[in-house]
Amino acid sequence: MMDLTWYLLGALSCAIVYGLYELSQKQRLTWVDWTGLILGTFLILFAVAWSVGAVLEGVPRAGSMGMLLFGLPGIVLTTLSLRIITGRKENIP
Repeated sequence: MMDLTWYLLGALSCAIVYGLYELSQKQRLTWVDWTGLILGTFLILFAVAWSVGAVLEGVPRAGSMGMLLFGLPGIVLTTLSLRIITGRKENIP
């Protein structure tokens, strides 16, 4: 079961990298934008890996706390970064 988790996390990571590449082709991104997006997505992926690992080890409370402590800041940071990027209106022709 853990092998499937790592496979899905790898596929999700590739999809996120491709999405960030496509976003960088449409918008001008500063280092602050890159930092927020990369840190936010890393925190989300870390929270998923933490939670799945904890549930598979039989400690579901640690899994839910991992989602709360790592996933929520990741979602907030990614959302704020995307709102700043889309609000800027600097499209690349």
